[in-house]
Amino acid sequence: MTTMQGMQQTTPGAGAGFYQPGPHASQNEYQWLGMPEKFLKGEPKVLGAVQILIALVNFSLGIIMTTGVVSFNGIYDRPLTVYSGYTIWGSVMFLISGSLSIAAGTRTTRGLVQGSLGLNITSSIFAASGILVTMSSIIVFSVTFPLCRNHQNSENCSMLVSALMGMDGMVLILSVLEFCIAVSLSIIGYKIICCNRGKVVFIASSNPHVA
Repeated sequence: MTTMQGMQQTTPGAGAGFYQPGPHASQNEYQWLGMPEKFLKGEPKVLGAVQILIALVNFSLGIIMTTGVVSFNGIYDRPLTVYSGYTIWGSVMFLISGSLSIAAGTRTTRGLVQGSLGLNITSSIFAASGILVTMSSIIVFSVTFPLCRNHQNSENCSMLVSALMGMDGMVLILSVLEFCIAVSLSIIGYKIICCNRGKVVFIASSNPHVA
């Protein structure tokens, strides 16, 4: 019985010092060895926490901008960032991707890293879209700003437009930061998942007399 079990655990022609996985061992487990350490070097927990913070601040700015309305001759105007809803759907995506990045950093499994990779790619696309939307909103309000001279309450109008442009600028900065973080985590996850797909790790035996 001992001889038969030994034959099942070894492969003829394998050199000494190489471990051949048994019938119940998964090859993916050996391929994954050493990958969690490489993933953790990218600080996914810290970057995920920053993503969550960006989402909360972005959402708060969106709520504040929703209440800020500029009226020109009975026509009410809000930032394009509010009309597009970017501060809502962008914040939700950043919150989800940040939470999964923290989860992948806490319990680094192949599934969590793959999920983090997919969501961070999506977050980078959302952040890029938010950058374009916010830049367009700032440009539109910069054109609107001179109209406050003809407003019946020009001082309050100028202050409100300046405040909304300032908040748009903060959303733009947060979007650029989120884009950089999401791209960084996506690159790290891609290198871990895709670039090591075909590699097999063999574990050398601690006993030099045992093959």
